Amino acid sequence: MSIISSSRECNTPGSSQKVVRFKLNYNLKSSLLRFANDKDSNLYEELLCHIRNVGQEIRDDDLTQLLKEARGCISIIDGNFRLFVQVVLILRWTHRSEEVIQEYQGFLQDLCSAHTYYTKVVLDHLTSSFKSDQYDWIDNSPSDKSIKCFNKLHQVIQSIIAVIPMSRELLLNSVNNNFPFVKKPAKEQQSYVYNVLQISQYEPSLHSELLSAIINKMVTLDVHLPKSGLECEGNNDTMEVDGVFPLDKVSPDSEPSVAESLDLCLLLLFKYLTLECHNEDGTLIWDKTKSLYSDLCKIFEDVILPTHATHHVQFLIFYFLSFKKPTLGSNFLQMLWKKVSNANVAPVIRQASVCYIASLLTRAKYISLLVVKDMVSEMANWLHSYVDNHDGSSSCFDHRVHSVFYTTCQALFYIIAFRHKDLVENKGLLHLQNLGLSKIVTCRLNPLRYCLPVVVSNFASIARSYQLAYCYTIIERNSRNVLPVEYRDTTGCISPFSPVHFDSFFPFDPYHLKKSKVYIDPIYREYCGPPETKVAANSSSSKEEDDDDFLDTTIEHQSARDVFSYGTSPGFLHV
Repeated sequence: MSIISSSRECNTPGSSQKVVRFKLNYNLKSSLLRFANDKDSNLYEELLCHIRNVGQEIRDDDLTQLLKEARGCISIIDGNFRLFVQVVLILRWTHRSEEVIQEYQGFLQDLCSAHTYYTKVVLDHLTSSFKSDQYDWIDNSPSDKSIKCFNKLHQVIQSIIAVIPMSRELLLNSVNNNFPFVKKPAKEQQSYVYNVLQISQYEPSLHSELLSAIINKMVTLDVHLPKSGLECEGNNDTMEVDGVFPLDKVSPDSEPSVAESLDLCLLLLFKYLTLECHNEDGTLIWDKTKSLYSDLCKIFEDVILPTHATHHVQFLIFYFLSFKKPTLGSNFLQMLWKKVSNANVAPVIRQASVCYIASLLTRAKYISLLVVKDMVSEMANWLHSYVDNHDGSSSCFDHRVHSVFYTTCQALFYIIAFRHKDLVENKGLLHLQNLGLSKIVTCRLNPLRYCLPVVVSNFASIARSYQLAYCYTIIERNSRNVLPVEYRDTTGCISPFSPVHFDSFFPFDPYHLKKSKVYIDPIYREYCGPPETKVAANSSSSKEEDDDDFLDTTIEHQSARDVFSYGTSPGFLHV
């Protein structure tokens, strides 16, 4: 005897639309008990198959009956009925009548309360449902219908956490495990990030962990996004022919869907940071800002700083620091400098930290010139102390031992070359002259040999123009001194070694994501070359102004006025 009867019926009188009637011929509890007692598994399996096959065609009143029956026998739905629970979970319910929603929410709450081992399954399903949004977003924000459906999911999560406080850890694991795969559609990524941010609103105890999980995901997207692909795509924007953009010129490896996903998710995060730290009238909420700053700094140290060559995620910090100037920026710079000057920190972290310092000082409009001068002085003093302690040592010819020193030299040269116009204003030239750059340049550690050639070339021109140091003799000597050197490693093996440059990245290079870029442009400093150089760059047919790398430079004895033209990374372009 079948426990189910189904038929096709009209939803309304006179309608041709057919819907599925789903009815139990007798008590659900008795059929589940028969299965539990190993008397009859056929009826149980028939029930599961029919629920699964009927799926979304089941009427609201029929689904309400099923859920009421299921709630009436919660006590016997133990681990043996996992398949039944999973079949009920896959039914979409957030768009149905209020009666269905109440019964479904009640079923999940009763199930998790009576059998806590189902809590993980339920939370996994609820968080996975964040990725499914059948409605289109408007202006990169969810529609009212989407918000209504999402809120119903969050109501269940809140009720489960209220009943089972220990489920917070399960919820965090579910959030981490259900993040969409990198190549999933951008809408799916956007919807999921939006809902995870919603959880952080009503579960403040998980705020830091949830924000960390999101940024971890953004880092994964960022490192899967080739920067060259974005540049190519950006250059093609102005090459429309007959209404068609030449997208075929963008290689498949550029993963435009990944770029869109990252762009939309970062846009959500920029909005979130803004709303979290400001009132409706735009005034800063300092207590919330301080708390969020603490969370972001920890995430930065744990996730962003150790990751090499991310292109966009670090701009979350860049944007956040602009909320209260100069307090946040100064504190962040001091935090980074403590890492650089601490010999107990891993060299790779110290190098990354000084790169962030240099890039922030040159690119952030909200960093005052006084802060720039103070940091430049601190860097120069540290370099002088380092030279005094190591210039005469036997290891001064092994550049691997002094990686932090060379990266700091490169950062100092870069800052001075990039912002020399600001630094010499209002008698600032005396400040630069007091840095003792000549001593750093001429020391036996020979930083000009190991810094990026383009940074060295631009710095040498600026240094000569303002008579800060004369670098060209050393540069020419270094170019002639190309003999390989042999080194003995820790195993005793001798291997040849040729000098290499510390190809440090500049983390706040120009931002390429189009939608979220609106948050960065107002606070971002671009390099502005002298008028003569700009004219030459604009008249060139090579489109060099769009390149995002230093070009090959052969600067020898030119004046500072002929050196720079705005390119992008890290800000210089020789024309």
